[in-house]
Amino acid sequence: MKKIISLMMMLGAVGGFTACSLDLEPDTAITGDRAGQPKYVADLRNGIYNNVASMASYGGTAIVSTEYYTDLFNETSSSGNRGGYFSRWSIYANDSDVQGVWASYYSLILQINYALGKADEAIANYDSDDEMNLYKGEFYFFRAYLMHQLALRFCEDYDPARASEQLGVPFQNEYNPGAQLNRGTLQQTYEHILDDIKLAEELLTTAGSQNSKYLTKDAITAFKAQVALQMHDYQNAAQYASSLYGSYPLASSKEDLQQMWMHDTSSEIIFECNLVQTTVGVIVSAQDYANGTYDGTLKSYSFNPAYVPEQWVCDLYEPGDYRDSVYVGLARIPQASKPDETKILLKLTGNEELRTSESILNYYNMPKLFRISEMYLIEAEAQYRLGGDAATPLNQLRQNRGLAATTATGEDLFEEIKRECVREFIGEGRRLFDLKRWGDGFTRDGQTAALNRLAGGTATYQMTQEASNPKFVWPIPQYELQNNPNFGAQNNGYTEE
Repeated sequence: MKKIISLMMMLGAVGGFTACSLDLEPDTAITGDRAGQPKYVADLRNGIYNNVASMASYGGTAIVSTEYYTDLFNETSSSGNRGGYFSRWSIYANDSDVQGVWASYYSLILQINYALGKADEAIANYDSDDEMNLYKGEFYFFRAYLMHQLALRFCEDYDPARASEQLGVPFQNEYNPGAQLNRGTLQQTYEHILDDIKLAEELLTTAGSQNSKYLTKDAITAFKAQVALQMHDYQNAAQYASSLYGSYPLASSKEDLQQMWMHDTSSEIIFECNLVQTTVGVIVSAQDYANGTYDGTLKSYSFNPAYVPEQWVCDLYEPGDYRDSVYVGLARIPQASKPDETKILLKLTGNEELRTSESILNYYNMPKLFRISEMYLIEAEAQYRLGGDAATPLNQLRQNRGLAATTATGEDLFEEIKRECVREFIGEGRRLFDLKRWGDGFTRDGQTAALNRLAGGTATYQMTQEASNPKFVWPIPQYELQNNPNFGAQNNGYTEE
């Protein structure tokens, strides 16, 4: 991690990262002893929330690259090669985007470690224990969350039988920008994550509430469900997920879903990163999925997307599904072979309240780290693995989305769970992690109506990747291996670079 700080200049392109020069000061407005005063710890906390929003931006490299790397989207000739290396599976250990994602997560972890130290100073020197302990709980939570995001990208799927041998990612628990840490095992990585979750639970006691913009006890429970599923701890995954149902009713109409994505408010939202007109600059817009231009004469938009959903994805949204035309729907793309029959991702065209003009799409949405729909899918998958009742949570979600209950059983039921994960979370950066956890490969198929707009030829838009391909795990940045003699081995499949 020695060169993480020197890579801070890359972070604007990765996710709009807002911290500065961590080897000098994590926040240029806070210096010296003042950083240990409660007011300035509160400022550090605000900066961390903003930087988490930046990293979780639906248009940021950390998120879109995981989507482009799978079988959800095809690159078009309008991409300008943005995300092209991921789309073509041409990433290497010296890839600047891979390096930037790695550096941005670790830089934010350093900022968190700095803030933890300053919170301890405030507790020691001022009468602010309750406030500072709440902040520390949030810091521990975010450190665990960021470590989990690193493991999802740079490690194999967690295998309980082999986790003590699988390669992990370095865990840094103090502010030391020059630290040269060993990556350790995946078991050790998740032990650190679970330890931080436990510390967060002890300190963060805020009750859960719908549309919360700050961390709550329910956000911790939702995160525990995510982590348990990734660790193949299905009993706990199902328990944590289902415990939240009563407080967060599922959206049950097209209007409800439009409200969730066009106004960032819903009974389903457990925790989302807050944005207002003056703070949208902390996130990266998801413009590449649509890039719409308003025609005042026609009173409609024309679109020029850099990425369009694959045909099989478009076909998932059946008539009657409330997500049809809200998440994925028809759009006019003048250069397409069938201009009025092409489908694009509409879900992330932006919160209307954050627009500066009614006719200009801004592609800004509050990143929704935890939603109740995910909890239903976590329980469904966990129950399937346990041999339990997977159909009930799956059908509860399906029926609230306008679909009929499925009567599938066995492997067919699991395939329905997988398809529902795509319908519900397209564009949110989860597909890669699902494929790894399921042990699935993929075959792409280009969207027929936009076939003449697709980039890279058939080698890209008809690509097949077997589940056994080690490059489902991203490479450790080359600079890390070159400058940290303690790090350990490169991931499989990249040793020749």
